[in-house]
Amino acid sequence: MKPVKPQQFALGLQDFLKKIDQINTKVSPSYSELKKFLDSDQLPDLSDSKFKNIAAEFMDANEQYQQAVGNLKGLSAPVHLIGLKMNLVAYFQDYVNATKDMTNSLNLDKKSVDLAKFSQSEKDQDDLMHKVNRNVNRILMSRGLQG
Repeated sequence: MKPVKPQQFALGLQDFLKKIDQINTKVSPSYSELKKFLDSDQLPDLSDSKFKNIAAEFMDANEQYQQAVGNLKGLSAPVHLIGLKMNLVAYFQDYVNATKDMTNSLNLDKKSVDLAKFSQSEKDQDDLMHKVNRNVNRILMSRGLQG
């Protein structure tokens, strides 16, 4: 197998990060709108169609995040970065699972939200994204990637 150049890995990592940013940008308005209704205890005022649209946005984001995990797993890393890459894949898969937990906290039939699950998912997503970012920074500061 041909060795992977650090710059090749960095480009693949950059593509992964761009994709995550695009997904986050797309789903953020739906999350913010739902959060506003939840925080003000006015979920009944949110229309049924809007609630279903938010749930659909969440589900779409879940699918795209899962595809991004697959892309990240398939990204070849230089030998000295394999461990960090494996950690990144694991942290991001856990993040994806936490986003799915948030989606699963929504009950479309009853137009309700399991607030305990929703809140736990928010916390988990924050914690895991911190781990993802810290791991990406460690990768970018490694030898061969510093510019």
